[in-house]
Amino acid sequence: MATKIKKYNDITWVNIVEPDLEDIRQITEKYKFHPLDIKDVRGEAQRSKIDVYPTYAFIILQFPVTYKDSSLLGSHELNVFLGKDFVITIQKKKLKSLNQYFYKIAGNKKLQVEVFQKKPAYVLYHILDHLYRSSFMIIDWLSKEINRLEITVFEEHTKQSVKDLATLRRNILTYKSFIDPQRFVAQTLVNVKQDYLAGDLENYFGDILDYIQRIYTALLNGKELVDGLHETNESLTSFRLNRAMKILTIFSVSMLPLTLFTGFYGMNVESLPLIHEEQLIWWIFGGLATLIILIFGWLKWKDII
Repeated sequence: MATKIKKYNDITWVNIVEPDLEDIRQITEKYKFHPLDIKDVRGEAQRSKIDVYPTYAFIILQFPVTYKDSSLLGSHELNVFLGKDFVITIQKKKLKSLNQYFYKIAGNKKLQVEVFQKKPAYVLYHILDHLYRSSFMIIDWLSKEINRLEITVFEEHTKQSVKDLATLRRNILTYKSFIDPQRFVAQTLVNVKQDYLAGDLENYFGDILDYIQRIYTALLNGKELVDGLHETNESLTSFRLNRAMKILTIFSVSMLPLTLFTGFYGMNVESLPLIHEEQLIWWIFGGLATLIILIFGWLKWKDII
């Protein structure tokens, strides 16, 4: 769909956004990549992985994205081909932060000197460094959602909070599912011994591995917090339901004397005692009402209701 190329210091960065068949055909003819790698590029979204060959490495990574019309977290796939004089980034769906970084480098001579001063693997390090730094904004957003829901659960306890908790848990698990295999990818970049990765780059990719570990740890902590909030919400819901049932039960029991009295004198029988004493009947009703009030007062004093 859109192919941009930046070349500096004999290093070429090819950035392809939403590739079509012609884009794939061109890179296949020029670089002679393995057919299985091209199949992965053309196919559906893949789990993060790295395949190392003598002349290049093929990397698949997933990065989180948010959508304007949804509170659910998604991911976009990035395919990377890394060789001795090139790095090719293929975005199956547009990664805004990566494109911004490409144009930032393309328009900044000083930045080009910094990024392209070593091997293409050093360019890849800067690309990944930028993308993972950008990913921390998602972690910050998830942390704010956890804090907001913590207040909602304890103070408001609305039906929406239950839905928001489920959504937040789903987002954390989604992010965790595609960041987990990236630890192996980064560890491989640290340990692999190929010409296009050898040199002093081990420490740089170790820095990338550290970013991934920090993200993964934050997600694990977030999951524990959300699980705790979910259990707390269930406990509060159960407590409120039990309290409501207790009050209704107490009210029903308290009304039994009055119910019994009205049922007894509601019969159309002339021989009932005191049936012709209208004033006395009202005194009896008043006494029963007072008894009910005293019962409720005593239950309140004992903190039962």
